[in-house]
Amino acid sequence: MMRWRIETQILAGFVLAVIVLAIVGTGLYRTTVGFVATSAALDRSQRAVTALETVYSLLNQAEARQRLWLLLGGDQELLTREQALRRIYGLLDELDTLTEDKSELNARLPELRASIATRLGRLDAVLEAHRRDGAEAGRRQLAAGPGRAEMENVRAVVVAMQAELDGHIAARRQAVEHSANRTLSMLALLLMLVALALGALYARIRRETSERRASEERLHAVVANAGDGIVTIDSNGLIESFNPAAERLFGYAAAEVVGRNVSLLMPEPHRGRHDGYLERYLRGQGANLIGTVRELSARRKDGSEVPVGLSVGEMVLGGESHFTGVLHDLTQRRRSEARQNALIADLRTMNEELENFAYVVSHDLKAPLRGIGSLADWLLADYATALDDQGREYLSLMKNRVTRMDALIDGILEYSRVGRTEPSRAPVDLNVLLAQALQLLAPPPEVTVTVEGALPVVEGDATRLQQVLQNLIGNAIAHRHQPHCAIRVFATDQGERWRISVADNGPGIDPRHHERIFQLFQVLTPRDRKESTGVGLALVRKIVELHGGKVWVESRPGEGATFHFTLPKAAQPASRGEHRA
Repeated sequence: MMRWRIETQILAGFVLAVIVLAIVGTGLYRTTVGFVATSAALDRSQRAVTALETVYSLLNQAEARQRLWLLLGGDQELLTREQALRRIYGLLDELDTLTEDKSELNARLPELRASIATRLGRLDAVLEAHRRDGAEAGRRQLAAGPGRAEMENVRAVVVAMQAELDGHIAARRQAVEHSANRTLSMLALLLMLVALALGALYARIRRETSERRASEERLHAVVANAGDGIVTIDSNGLIESFNPAAERLFGYAAAEVVGRNVSLLMPEPHRGRHDGYLERYLRGQGANLIGTVRELSARRKDGSEVPVGLSVGEMVLGGESHFTGVLHDLTQRRRSEARQNALIADLRTMNEELENFAYVVSHDLKAPLRGIGSLADWLLADYATALDDQGREYLSLMKNRVTRMDALIDGILEYSRVGRTEPSRAPVDLNVLLAQALQLLAPPPEVTVTVEGALPVVEGDATRLQQVLQNLIGNAIAHRHQPHCAIRVFATDQGERWRISVADNGPGIDPRHHERIFQLFQVLTPRDRKESTGVGLALVRKIVELHGGKVWVESRPGEGATFHFTLPKAAQPASRGEHRA
């Protein structure tokens, strides 16, 4: 999973915090607006209650001033009465505005206005009677009117409106408290989220810083303990770091080279040309050797040169290129290569000498063997009547030993030749090779060789592969133990390879000998009973392995044996059909 950089994580955390703050701030804004609106409505309700109380009080004051004027006279009382009436009408207009959002309460204002108007009309009638008929008429008019009932009516309307306003005030106060509590909750949530976000961000930054510090320490330990020299330089070619392996390689202490030009570590002519190389590379004009491994010479503090393998990597920090060079000391490898080349040359010389020796020895051995064989033939021909049965048996045994020795020398020479040169690679039709091998073997009539299906075309050396088929079929013929020997040859497709199998109905081989029979000079049947050099199967293994395949046997005593070997496929498919010989 992709891991974000710390800068990206901080930016993501900041964006998330802003989103959370915006959401919480929006909720807080709405809560605050509701709180302000509710507070304003509560204030209007309280002002409306105060206005109602003031209206009723001013109405009583106006009536009281009028009564004083009737009893005592004096224009000041009437003036106070007129001021109270003007305030009453102003308060009624104010109540109309304060109860706009309260339809039921606002609908009762006309009733209040009518009650007040009725009462004031009665008082105005008393004043008119006083002015027209005198003080006594005014007092009689006042006493005859239903003043108390009218004031009680006004008071009843005021009390009903106050009760309704008290209900509104209680609801508003509850709403204000609810808004205040919600506002405090939102503020607490905001502070908690901010604290959590800052805490998480701080913990992440601290963990990232700790991880970076640990990573830097691990990197420093790796660089310090690296077996190869590691040198870093800036875009001007000045050395920035020099690890202990580089100190051992060049003989300089880090303090001696840090801040100096890296060309200090180069022999001429590279020493004088390095800055030009670097400048052209930074301009995009030089060869790009970043990531490649070059073998060159480096210059030690004592002026000697050392062969090194150099790999250069580039990194860009803050818009400036920095380069890291890893230098591997090739001194030991060059010495090993020189020793290896010397050993290979010596081995070639020895192989040539051995090959010459093998030919000379084979010639020198075969010459007396042929002489001994001829002598045995002459003795059997010329002295047959003079020899008894035991003498003829001894001569026959001697001739068989000579023949076996001759075959053994041929087998050893053939085995030594295989692998001296790389086998040729060409498409080879195994059907043709098998026919040629059978012609050379000339199996007796009691031997039947059957090809099941068709043999494929493989990639390899025709001569060597013919030897493989000839040796495997010849081995089956030589070790037959039944009146009729049946040999089957078939192929199996294994993807990129063919598996070729040669099966017989012979005596079989114990599994504990399956590996042994492919070793040189190893035979399972005593040579007195069955002539064998022990070279044939070893030669088969060597040829197959040179072709990149492998050979093995599957067999049990009394169940015959099946030899398998694998070979690479050729481009052309094999022809189909069944071949018998």
